[in-house]
Amino acid sequence: MTREELYASIYTHDTIYQPPWEEGVPALEVALGCSWHKCLFCDFAKDPFQIHALDKIEHNMKILGQLRPDAERLFLLGENAFAISSDILCRIFDMTDKYMPHVYEFSMYARIDDVLRKTDEELQMLHKMGLSMLHIGVESGSDPILALMNKGITSSQTVSALNRLDRIGIDYCVTVILGLGGRTYRNLHAIETARMLNRTHPKNIWCLKLKVWEHTPLEKMVKRGEFDPMTPEEILLEERILLENLHVTGCSYVDSTVLDTYTIQGDLPEQKESMLRAINNLLAFNWGKTTPTVIR
Repeated sequence: MTREELYASIYTHDTIYQPPWEEGVPALEVALGCSWHKCLFCDFAKDPFQIHALDKIEHNMKILGQLRPDAERLFLLGENAFAISSDILCRIFDMTDKYMPHVYEFSMYARIDDVLRKTDEELQMLHKMGLSMLHIGVESGSDPILALMNKGITSSQTVSALNRLDRIGIDYCVTVILGLGGRTYRNLHAIETARMLNRTHPKNIWCLKLKVWEHTPLEKMVKRGEFDPMTPEEILLEERILLENLHVTGCSYVDSTVLDTYTIQGDLPEQKESMLRAINNLLAFNWGKTTPTVIR
């Protein structure tokens, strides 16, 4: 088999979704689907939730180890792979000693309730074995918006879970979906999300723009007139409010919200003002005639 065929053999789907901070990190598929799978906006998790059998994981790790023999970090692939029990995660971590011996740290997607279900002792054990980063979609810090979108968590649960990770020393990246509250909650979304994140210590904040996907419950809400999506300019205004009210430290901020053709990124708090200037410059564009390019 060719190298490309070997890669293709260990993944269920052709496209692999990894956060920008995991670019270039080998991904080992350990699960499919989302254990919650009820968020009204989501088109991401199309597969029923399932955890792969350990023998399949071991087989694929053996192939991945041949393809990436010098890898030092491993991303466990799955919409929320941290739903896997601590015992099974430890067994997966242990497998690297045989097949990927240079790996010393692990990362994966997680939901807030995945963190809450694990005890402090479990989190400490996983951290000791190499768990260094969780990528968590918090989406919003506003309880009315979280309830509207059927996220299945509250802002207080988010703060509790992230504070536990802070105490144990596990880094985390949080995803925020701008526009998630629509026009009804646009100011509330930005202010309460900033207020929630200010009580935590994220390593990274990744802002995405809400997309109304076909065949989702959110699309039906839009068609019924129950949800009013925001324009690109309104989302930028919302992002400006979010950034103005963020007071986190030691955090990398990346925005890929309004157009696929640009991004705003920087370190907080050092580059906060330059990012706000970039947003103001974007707001000055004639959106009907001009397309912004990459801004860094």
